[in-house]
Amino acid sequence: MRVLKSILDFFEKNYLRIITFEICFIITFLILFSYSKAENFNKKEILSLLISAGCIIIAIMVTYLFSKLFTEKTIRIERKKEIDEYAIKITRLRSIAYHILGMHEFWKFRDANIKSAVDYHYPDLTYEEYRSYDLPGIRKFSYDEHEEMSSKIYGTNGQSYLALKGLTDREDNFSFYAEVNPQNYSLETIIRYTEYCNSFWYLLENSDDNIVNFNKVHEYWLEPVIESTSRILGKKIKKEKLKEELKNLMVLFTTSIFEKHYYLTKLNSDFFPTIFKQSLLNILIFVIIVILSLFVFIIEFSSHFNHFLTLIIVALFIANTIDLILLTIKSIRRELEVTEIFRI
Repeated sequence: MRVLKSILDFFEKNYLRIITFEICFIITFLILFSYSKAENFNKKEILSLLISAGCIIIAIMVTYLFSKLFTEKTIRIERKKEIDEYAIKITRLRSIAYHILGMHEFWKFRDANIKSAVDYHYPDLTYEEYRSYDLPGIRKFSYDEHEEMSSKIYGTNGQSYLALKGLTDREDNFSFYAEVNPQNYSLETIIRYTEYCNSFWYLLENSDDNIVNFNKVHEYWLEPVIESTSRILGKKIKKEKLKEELKNLMVLFTTSIFEKHYYLTKLNSDFFPTIFKQSLLNILIFVIIVILSLFVFIIEFSSHFNHFLTLIIVALFIANTIDLILLTIKSIRRELEVTEIFRI
């Protein structure tokens, strides 16, 4: 399905090019057919020229594509370095979420303990299930079941707890204690993380500071959270200001870090840039022309059939050469037009 969509997108974006190719092929074939005769037609001389010219053009285009490939790889490596910087911050954010999840004292809101309620009643519940998202593999709850569930986990408070669980991807291992833990994050993952951060920010922003705070949490458990927050924000964080700084941290991620990571990752996710797709199709047609020329050159058909096949190959060659000229002009304009954002 994805391959079919890519093919349809290609035809949609290049329909003018395809129409031009077909018109050139038909006009060339009709002109050559009208002004040539099969009786005195020398196919081998023409085909030998086509084979030589086709091979030279293919060699030049392959050399050009490889030079572009190495340039593109260099750009992507530099882009990946910036992506990795954001990924390190995201991993530290996930470490913060992991440690906050384990703080029983933090989740005690007056007479309610959000952590105990969620872990006891719905230990396998996910953020997406609570939000009733229509996604593959997501459990569905009836209205009454959802109301009962919401009551037991204290509504948006429990939702925020589930959001932090989502940030950790429900992992419970020592990787969150590691000093170096390199990770790659997909576009879908970044979209999920953005929503999780918004949910936790909502809890911090709309809760009473006398009820939701870190005052009762021992400094031993707060130390990794404060350290990671300080590293991301680039300043020393005090325990008394931790809640406010975490709100700022959530805003920083949702409005800046996640968006930059998503943008740069999407640029690097395009396996075949447009110029490669267009050039590869042109090369493929030249290869087909050379192969057909070899077959027609070697196999002896009738004089009329030799005439007909050779004219088709010549028309294909001319049409594809015109297409190559148009593609070259387009590529030159594209190379000189620097509009891509390299650093954000």
